[in-house]
Amino acid sequence: MKISFLKYRINLSLVLAAIILSASWNLTFGSELRNYGVPDSTWVIEKSRIVNSEGKPENELIKYIIDKLKSKSGRGERVSEEVFLSYFDRPESDTVYVNQLIKYATPLSRDIQKKEHEDFTKIFLNEKRLEAGVEFIKEHKKLLSEAEEKYGVQIKDLVSILMWESGLGEFTGKYRVFNILLGQILFLDNAQKYAVDNLEKEGKENPLDDPAFAASEKRRLDYRKKDAANSLIALLRYSKKYGMDPLNQKGSWGGAIGFVQFMPYNFRYIIDADSNGEKDLFSWPDAIMSAANFLKKYGGYKVDEKSRKRAMLRYNASEEYADGVILYADKVWEKYLASK
Repeated sequence: MKISFLKYRINLSLVLAAIILSASWNLTFGSELRNYGVPDSTWVIEKSRIVNSEGKPENELIKYIIDKLKSKSGRGERVSEEVFLSYFDRPESDTVYVNQLIKYATPLSRDIQKKEHEDFTKIFLNEKRLEAGVEFIKEHKKLLSEAEEKYGVQIKDLVSILMWESGLGEFTGKYRVFNILLGQILFLDNAQKYAVDNLEKEGKENPLDDPAFAASEKRRLDYRKKDAANSLIALLRYSKKYGMDPLNQKGSWGGAIGFVQFMPYNFRYIIDADSNGEKDLFSWPDAIMSAANFLKKYGGYKVDEKSRKRAMLRYNASEEYADGVILYADKVWEKYLASK
C-alpha cells in the first residue's frame, strides 16, 4: 500500500481562487507586513535550533518530537533521530514562511480568520460556486452515493466540505508542509512579538496589555505549537512507512494536504477507495470516502442539524466555518434538485 500526498495542479482557476481567497488576509494584516518588511535573517530553520552542540534537544517540545518519532508505538513507522536530523542538512529545509506564520501568531488571528470565513461564505454562495457544486454532484454522483450509503454522510455535506476545504480541488496549497510546521514550532512566539511591534508602530493598542487576553493567547500559541509537533511527527512517520519524501509534501499555509485538506495526524482516516494500492489525497474516490470516514468516525456525523454542525466543528473549530459549510450544503442541494 502506498500513500500519495504530493501532486502538482497549476491552472488559471487555481491562481484566481488563490487571489480571491487571500484577499481578506491582505486587507486585514498584510499592510503591516508591507510597511515594516519581514523579520531579520535569524528566522531560519536549522539543525542548531533542534539540538545543541552536545546533541541534546534544544527544548522540551523538540525532545517530545524526537521521542515520539523513535517510539515503537504510534501510527506510521519509527524514524530515528539520525534520520530526523539529516533533513536539516538539505537546503530546502531552512525556509520560514513568514507571512503565513505571522497570520497564525498575531493576536488578531482569530478575528482575521473569522472575517475570512465570513467572506468565504459570500464567495461560495455565488452562482458560479453553486453551479460548480451541482456539476460536481452530477459528475461524481455514484461515488458520493456510495459514501453516503457506507458512512451515512449526506451528499450535500460531502460536497460542501470539499468546496470549503479546497474549492473542489482547485486550491490545495503550495507550501512545504515540513517547513510550515517547523516554523510554528520554532518561531511562533517570535512571530507574535513581531506582529505586536507592528501594531504598536501603527499606533494601535497592544491586545496583550489585557492580562486575561494575554493568558488566552499564551494558551493558544502553546496549543498551536503542540499541534504542529504532532503533525510533524505524523508527517515523518507516515512518509517513512510509505516511502515518501517528507520535504516534498506541499499543502496549505496551515499544513493541511490534499482535496480534503487533512492535517498529517488525520491520515489515519484516509481510505483507498478505488483499491489501487495507493491512498491518494488528490484522488476523488479516496478524497470523498476519506472525508466521509472522517466525518463519521471522528465527527460523529448524523443527519440531524445538531449532529451535522458538531461534525463540521470537528473538521474546523470555527462557528463561521461550520455555519458556512451547512449553508452551502443546503443551497447546493436545493439547486441540484431543481436541475434534475
